[in-house]
Amino acid sequence: MIHYTCDRCKQKIDPNTQVRYVVTIDVQTADDAMGVYDEEVDQLAELHLELESLNEAIDIDDSVETVDREQYDLCEDCHRQFLKNPLGRDPLLAIGFSNN
Repeated sequence: MIHYTCDRCKQKIDPNTQVRYVVTIDVQTADDAMGVYDEEVDQLAELHLELESLNEAIDIDDSVETVDREQYDLCEDCHRQFLKNPLGRDPLLAIGFSNN
């Protein structure tokens, strides 16, 4: 039998009587060049060059990893808390004031 534990509060989750939530976090490098749309740049040519360089990188080194993926199990209470504050920041520290 598979046992599940909430990764946040360490409470056991019984899948027969409780809801188990799975949070998957993907961390990727931000490629600013792909997000900029300049009318002077041929978008199709840029995409073609990017795909070629990606294929070359994969052919040369299969250990190139562009995505870090983590998966966590949460109980119902921790899921609610996660949705309210996904980064776990202290709400009082999030308020910023200028140094006037």
